[in-house]
Amino acid sequence: SSTYLKKCDSEGASLCDSSSKSKFFKCVTSVWMPMACTSGTECRIVNNNAVCVDPSTPTTSADDSQSTESLVPCATANATMCDSANRSSFYMCVNKNWTKMKCEGANVCISRNKKTMCVSEAEANAPVQPCTSSGTTQCAHDNKAVFQTCVDNYWTNSTCSDGSYCLYRAGSAMCVDKALAEAPQIPCSTANATQCFDGDDTIYQICYQNYWSNSTCDKGNVCGMSKDTAVCHDPSQPIVDIPEEPCSEDGLKECIAANETLYRVCTNGLWANLTCADTDVCRLDNDNNVICLDKDQADLSSTMGTLYAPSPYIGHLSGGSSLRAICLHGASVMLTVVVMAIGASI
Repeated sequence: SSTYLKKCDSEGASLCDSSSKSKFFKCVTSVWMPMACTSGTECRIVNNNAVCVDPSTPTTSADDSQSTESLVPCATANATMCDSANRSSFYMCVNKNWTKMKCEGANVCISRNKKTMCVSEAEANAPVQPCTSSGTTQCAHDNKAVFQTCVDNYWTNSTCSDGSYCLYRAGSAMCVDKALAEAPQIPCSTANATQCFDGDDTIYQICYQNYWSNSTCDKGNVCGMSKDTAVCHDPSQPIVDIPEEPCSEDGLKECIAANETLYRVCTNGLWANLTCADTDVCRLDNDNNVICLDKDQADLSSTMGTLYAPSPYIGHLSGGSSLRAICLHGASVMLTVVVMAIGASI
């Protein structure tokens, strides 16, 4: 900004550039000169001076009580350490002196693995659980909605969203629908195998990661078996077996010309017919991907719209299962665990 190209009065003064976190200005020979922080750092104001620090450094403010304390020299710029006399404060090495800082809000300072960070008091007081493999996950033992991630050799807690519960399967924790998390964990051996659920004829099961996972047929349909495959169908009609027509590319999808409400998916070398939900019809989008969309939209608009593709491992499940139902199930089971590192660290 041209504002900062004007003359300045205080030689050596500095301030952060409001247009970029990685830039600042310094008063040199009575002119504000643009400067850049080193790679991986950002500008912050500490004691009225622009300082380039690691972005993970806690958000802080200077502690006014510093004025009554004598300055203690330090050697490593931007180094930090907790204040042993006050949990809400820590020290940062600024201009070769330890400068007392305050954690944001009600946070307190802790030091783990030689890293200083400001965290909530609840986290600071929580029992510390060590771990050995960074990035691994597990479900918390005392709260079904909490999963833990190994960060800097300690387990850190995160909470599943939207009422989901944590489920540990195949070596990792994931957030899934409450019903799925609480369902009995019954092992299975054949990936993608399907079966009807004994306790409810509207539910079918999929063998995923060596465990049976429940899914529900479309409204009004029930589960039946056809050639060792679970099929959702209208209970007033007999199950119509899907012809065993070979195909060459697993995952390939096509609309069926004879019936615009149907599409087919190539799975395990055979075509399997699937039905779009409600009154939706099968169309190709601009990238020639198979989608199901409202018939009125398909007839009136050249824009086909978008719908998430079904997860490959359940593409062959049912002759009456909808593309939308499959998508929703795939999203719930394959939910990616989002790691939330609690507190900042440097």
